[in-house]
Amino acid sequence: MNSFTYFTGEDFIQRKIANFECNIPIIIDGIDEDIFPKVKEKLLFNFGKNAVAVILSDNGESEEISIENLAYRPRLIIKCADFVYRDYYTFGDLVEIIRRLRDPDGCQWDRAQTNESIRNNAIEEAYELAEAVDLHDREKMVEESGDVLLQGLFHASIAEEEDFFTPVDVINGICHKLISRHTHIFGENKAQNAEEALKFWEQAKAVEKGYSGLEDKIKSVPVTFGALMRAYKIQKIIKKCGFDFDDEKGALQKVYEELDELMTATTPQEQEKEAGDVLFAVLNVLRFLKVDPELALSGTTNRFIKRFLYVDQKARELGFELNHDNMDLMEKYYQEAKKILG
Repeated sequence: MNSFTYFTGEDFIQRKIANFECNIPIIIDGIDEDIFPKVKEKLLFNFGKNAVAVILSDNGESEEISIENLAYRPRLIIKCADFVYRDYYTFGDLVEIIRRLRDPDGCQWDRAQTNESIRNNAIEEAYELAEAVDLHDREKMVEESGDVLLQGLFHASIAEEEDFFTPVDVINGICHKLISRHTHIFGENKAQNAEEALKFWEQAKAVEKGYSGLEDKIKSVPVTFGALMRAYKIQKIIKKCGFDFDDEKGALQKVYEELDELMTATTPQEQEKEAGDVLFAVLNVLRFLKVDPELALSGTTNRFIKRFLYVDQKARELGFELNHDNMDLMEKYYQEAKKILG
């Protein structure tokens, strides 16, 4: 018995119907003439110009017509293009591609990977996505969002081979989480603003995770986080206990105090301890200002690199060396780079 996916015309054009399994035919029935333009528009958007509609005549003969040239029909059978030649792919296609790469005759590099070997890739891809967002670069954001998605599904596909968990488990889990934690959307709670919505989310999370107290919440912050991110998360948890400065001015005063202690430290051990206190105090200020420390520091590093490469370019053009003896020249062109490059 052949499989297919069935929709009525009205169901098909609903916003909530947005993902399709392209490897089996799709039947759309009961299409009213007034909604046909919307059906055709959605078909083109989801399947591309190289998909076809199979039209059945009264005598049972079939004809394939490109979706782009399709005229009104009350009933359509949609057949996507061959797998490799599709204009648009779906979630199921992505999973199938990853599985194909992991086949015995698949890609040698992909087959050699383990969950452990690709562990850091997700971190790198997340930072690249963050950079794309900062650049407001549409094409890069699309690419990097895909790379982040790929990492999660790659982990799931590897785990699937070991009967550990599957891509479906991943999608099922996140869907359940989104529904269960948005009690103000899918439940009875009502949020008037973003802060109330976040409160309901955190309450639902605490119930789901079985948190019994502060220690459980602190343990939920991964020790594998970068030091800045982990400290920032811990501060936000402790803040809810009321142990916090009254405002950013109090937090800033603490930075000055910690700097004084750092400058009077006499041993390497004391200096390391006080340096950590300075960084922790600075994070408190950033938290009050709602500045993400990871993004802030990453942005500064990127700007510093661009500016100093400008200094390097000037050094080569004018023939001076990059060393401390030429600090005045380097500072001059560094300030010039700030004006030009921002």
